[in-house]
Amino acid sequence: MTLHYRRPKFWLLALYFLAGCGVIWASRTGTELTVLVFINLGSTALLILGGLAIVFSLWQLREAFRPDPVVIGEAGLQLKVAGINRLVPWGAIDAVFLEPYVNPGSDTRTHRLVLTPAPGVDLGAKTDYSNQTDGRPSIVLLALDETLHTANEVAQALAAYAGQRFVPAPLSMEK
Repeated sequence: MTLHYRRPKFWLLALYFLAGCGVIWASRTGTELTVLVFINLGSTALLILGGLAIVFSLWQLREAFRPDPVVIGEAGLQLKVAGINRLVPWGAIDAVFLEPYVNPGSDTRTHRLVLTPAPGVDLGAKTDYSNQTDGRPSIVLLALDETLHTANEVAQALAAYAGQRFVPAPLSMEK
């Protein structure tokens, strides 16, 4: 199973890009904009605003084409996340968890995919997170709200491929 990142709406990115180009063109022709009746934006402010719109749309376009972060398979986890860019065989993994998580910035409730390496295995990433299940040093791979898949789908794939290494937890997000 491949966990796919959520992709932005490309028509919206094109709209931001074209709006940025239009604002830059307006700034170069001497157009000024009055906001809230008393705030006057001159051509320099419009140029900066248009540039920011273009940079935002190009950044989101770059994010849209980043590789898929995790592939769950028989051989292990193919990771391109958390500083790990390789296949991690199941023998190098002691446990895999789906932990409930509340994003502190937006209070959205989701699950995080957490990996505990086997003793003596260095994955090249810091294991400075203590997982909620048993407190062992672990690596947070990603939050599932960044992907197109539900916690139940990921739990089924992990149960099928990871076997005893997958530590099931309650997937309900009730308070």
